[in-house]
Amino acid sequence: MDMVALRRQHIAWTIAQNPTTITVQRTERVDRGGYFDEVKTQHGPITVRIFTAGNRIPQEVSGLAGTKQVDRGWALLADERADLRVGPNIKDEFDVPGLGHFLVKAVYPQVVQGQVVGMQADLEKVS
Repeated sequence: MDMVALRRQHIAWTIAQNPTTITVQRTERVDRGGYFDEVKTQHGPITVRIFTAGNRIPQEVSGLAGTKQVDRGWALLADERADLRVGPNIKDEFDVPGLGHFLVKAVYPQVVQGQVVGMQADLEKVS
């Protein structure tokens, strides 16, 4: 059997065990020749699997606007078609009813034989 197809099947099966449908709200800073404009777009719906990963100790972060609780112990798994991005000029975020508001902090393409078979992302839960 083709390893790429097999790995895509494994990822689809894993997502199907506990699926969550999300709509990503993307804010992108675009250079308009002298100033930056914030462009907001929506991407999805995307069916993913959200799970806990690593250190789940919530931290309190203070800024000029106030204080917020962040929990960096979350991640997600998506198929190869998922449009998830992260970068200095891009912020992807989404809400999950019953879980909360999440920011995408890092995206890792899952590659087999040079082809993307899935996407894994580190999340930050913000409250």
